Amino acid sequence: MKKFLTLLLITSHALLFAQTEADIDALFQLEPGSPGAVVGIFETGGIRFAKGYGLANLDYDIPITTKTVFDIGSVSKQFTAACIFLLEQQQRLSIDDPIQMYLPEIPVYHGETVRIRHLINHTSGLRDYVELMAYEGTPYENLFTEDQGLEMMARQKDRNFPPGTQFMYNNGGYLLLAIIVRRVSGMSIGAVAQKNIFDPLGMKHTFILENPARVVKNSATGYAKNEAGVYEKQHYYNFALGGDGQVYTTLEDLLLWDNNFYGQKVGGQALHDRMHEQAVLNNGQKIDYAGGLFIQTHKGEKMVQHSGSWGGFRSLFFRFPDRKVSLVILTNAPDVLAFGNVYPLLDKVLSKDDTHNLSPLELSTVNVPTKKLIPFTGTYEAIKQPQLRWSVTLENDTLRVTQAWNELSFQILPISSSEFFRKDVPDIRFSFLADASGPLIRDRLEDVQTRKTDPYLDDPSTALTKFTGTFFSTETNTQYTLSVQDKLLVLQRGKDFTTTLQRVSQLVFRNKMQGFQFVENENGIQGFFIQDRRIRNLWFERVKS
Repeated sequence: MKKFLTLLLITSHALLFAQTEADIDALFQLEPGSPGAVVGIFETGGIRFAKGYGLANLDYDIPITTKTVFDIGSVSKQFTAACIFLLEQQQRLSIDDPIQMYLPEIPVYHGETVRIRHLINHTSGLRDYVELMAYEGTPYENLFTEDQGLEMMARQKDRNFPPGTQFMYNNGGYLLLAIIVRRVSGMSIGAVAQKNIFDPLGMKHTFILENPARVVKNSATGYAKNEAGVYEKQHYYNFALGGDGQVYTTLEDLLLWDNNFYGQKVGGQALHDRMHEQAVLNNGQKIDYAGGLFIQTHKGEKMVQHSGSWGGFRSLFFRFPDRKVSLVILTNAPDVLAFGNVYPLLDKVLSKDDTHNLSPLELSTVNVPTKKLIPFTGTYEAIKQPQLRWSVTLENDTLRVTQAWNELSFQILPISSSEFFRKDVPDIRFSFLADASGPLIRDRLEDVQTRKTDPYLDDPSTALTKFTGTFFSTETNTQYTLSVQDKLLVLQRGKDFTTTLQRVSQLVFRNKMQGFQFVENENGIQGFFIQDRRIRNLWFERVKS
């Protein structure tokens, strides 16, 4: 009888595993010869499921396995935060130290104090060096170092907002953390992480890529499709720095790091607590971000997560500490996994009997009378980013939102009489204020407050020529030329970059999500501010009409 029960348990486990595999396989039905992913489910210190899909290298048709080395993008940030916290344990710094104690190059704006904890929590208000690179026209394929990033950030004449007043995701803050680590310890962030984290945990295939010429065994190459739908390499080897990214690792090594949150071999309880300490804004509001980790919930379960995106790589690391269960997905092409498919995977991870079917995430909706939906319709613009506009319309008793900058349209469904979620990406929420002045739009990385506005009606009699001329930014050391071509306002940077600006209002234009907010007085156009996801009020002065 005992042998029969043992056999029954083994058979049942095999069937459940087969169901999990079949469900996940259905999400990764890739064309032959395409990039792919590795998917892992960790549970109570071991691997419940692990499988590779697609190719790590298209040149040589090398398949992805659980030992394939991936660039994990911003999932790296938790390791940078850990290095800072370990230095704090050694009493070599305090996260409440002003950053100028270690970074005297960074200006003090308006007499305000930016502390190390602000960098960790993305509440510093400093500008993001990655976006500054885009405005300068610096190709990501170029060699880029810590010193270049520091010089770029030190050149800024202003910040996005006062420190501690809001959350704005910022790669630049984590670059500065890496420089602080170097100056405090005398070693690079890569060497500190290797000595204090990777080696003690036995993460033998994990490192921070600080040498672009380094040979990386069993590594995946990043890819993305070009305009013709053909995969091309998109892999930025030449970023010779760490902090905001550049960690290379494997699924199996990430299990060892995942286990450290429970066994606490490195850093002890103090490191665990610091990494999960959510930031508190100056107004007392607690936010989701902690030490390189988002602390959130999913269907009532505590969830600790971070994602990464760099070159052709996308990475996701979700941990449910109360269950001791984690989901890890590492891909080497952006189109391998639709983000909406992550939610069914999370449900599979949380399923106690392992038989949960992979279906779209279902949230509990409520019925809201049509007459109560009507006040929410209209045109909205983002406060401080007037180039971003949404139109909300009523369609068959359901609200539909259209994003003006890309004409993407989607339904939003009610969770309550004032809160809605995006049907195809439930992580995105629309919370309407009581006066319906504009919804607060929340996604995983930022909150966008909007306000109601009038739709812009283009007036053909309004001449575009007044916006033409040469504009220069001392903060990016970049010159833009604006001209009118075929009745459109065209921006040019050097010989290699030209784009058309779309008009949003009398003095605001956009290039996709990037905004150009012109300033005009009695003497005409004086210049424009660039407003973007992680940049506010970047000034370009008109130097020639």
